This record gives sequence, C-alpha cells and structure tokens, in this order.
Amino acid sequence: LLERSNKNFLERLYDKYSLSQQTNRILMAESFLQAATSQASDPRWFGPGRIGRDFRSYQALLTMHIWFLHKRLINDNEDPHRAALIQEELFDIFWTDSSNRMRAHGVNEWLINKNLKTVQQYTFMHLFHYDHCYTGELLEEPKYRLEELKNLVKTHILLLSPDDETALNLHDDHAERIAWYIETQYQNIVHDMPDDFYRKARIAWVDLPSFEKMVDGNTGKELPEQPINPEDVLPKGWAKNIANDGTYYYWNIDTREAQWEHPAEGNKK
Repeated sequence: LLERSNKNFLERLYDKYSLSQQTNRILMAESFLQAATSQASDPRWFGPGRIGRDFRSYQALLTMHIWFLHKRLINDNEDPHRAALIQEELFDIFWTDSSNRMRAHGVNEWLINKNLKTVQQYTFMHLFHYDHCYTGELLEEPKYRLEELKNLVKTHILLLSPDDETALNLHDDHAERIAWYIETQYQNIVHDMPDDFYRKARIAWVDLPSFEKMVDGNTGKELPEQPINPEDVLPKGWAKNIANDGTYYYWNIDTREAQWEHPAEGNKK
C-alpha cells in the first residue's frame, strides 16, 4: 500500500501524525472492528451453524471478517497511504480485543502476552490461507478455489483434524456452505461495496448462509437442526462489547447507553 502512494514525504507525515488524521483513522478502524464483531457474533453461527463457543472458534470467525476488510483496504487505489495506516490501526485494536477476550476466558494477566503471540501465529496462518485462495492459479479457477476454501473452513473455523476422515466427511456440506459465504462476501466487500460506504466505514454484509437441512457426509442423512440460544439474541440497535479487563457489557448504538446486564433486563450500567 505504501509503495503505491504518490504522496510526498510531508503529506505522509501529516497523515501519520496530525491529530485530526489520527483521530479519523482510529474511528475508522474501530468502526471496521465493530462491523466485523457484529457479523462474527451473529447467534446463527453458534446455533444452526454449529460453530464452537470457545475462544479459538470465535477468533476464527472474527479473523474471517477482518480479512475481508483488510482486502478492501489493500484495494484502495485512491489513497493507499491512508488505507495502510487504517489497516495498521485495525490490527492493533484487533490484538487488543483478542487480549481482552483472553481475560474473559480466565487467562492470567501475566500470561496474556505469551498467549497473544500464539493467537497471532495461528491467526496469521488463517489469514495467509485466505490470501492463498485468492492469488495465483486459484484466483482464476473457481472450482479448485472452492475446494481449498472448504479445506480452510475445516481447518481454521471448524477446527477439524486433517487425520479425522469421519469428521471431515461429516462436515463436508457444512464447510461448503461457509465456503460459498466466503466467496460471496469477498465479492461483496472487496469489489461491490460502494466507495461512499467504505469511506464512512458503513459495512453492508451479505447475510449468513442457510444452515437448514445440512447433510452428514458419512451417512447421507440430514443433520438435526440446532436452535439459536435466546441469550445470544440482542434487541435491535444493541451490541455486545468487551472492556479492557475482559468484562462484557452492552451498549445501544443509537442512544449510547451502556449497561452490564443483557438489554432485555433493562438495567443501566
């Protein structure tokens, strides 16, 4: 991104160090992370979608949506220098968010940095796998790209062992649906999203895939449906966020009200 910029040295310094530009890119990066968090937290992933509720499974969902935004930033030809700075800010707050979620899972404070390095390692492996699917020969071969995306989903999102053939076959239909979601979302965010939406960090995601009538690849039989957990459902306009100490709270996007309890309970923070 920086190499593609036609800005001179002073213009780059202004972008990086001026208070107004710093504030703007922090707000942009925070809005991007909030958009990714909102989509990755959709309760359908964890009910009908059968995604685990553990730290690594959610990290994988969030990584997927961060990658879409990362690719859109890379494709910014109007102001690649500013896009690079926003991207840097986005990953900084992503790692802060990851650390906060580790605290929520009970990781001791003195182990946070050590564990964060491990999280960053498998997160980058996940990101590189997406890059692999959308570069070189796979970029021109949709059929083979879809198969590689299915392998990616099984490895990084469903966390299946490559040696467990039974589990791999069982989740083949499951993985294919998420792979098609990745294909559609990539087109939506990287190529189709209007520039006006992108520059205001207004992210319009494609809806989640349908998880109805999924088939067990071993038996050919339809898998029983899993319901959405009612506690995962938030009223319209509410979001779930995490504080620096790992405590979750809820806030209303429109009114800016915040509270510790689920908004259905109505107790303000």
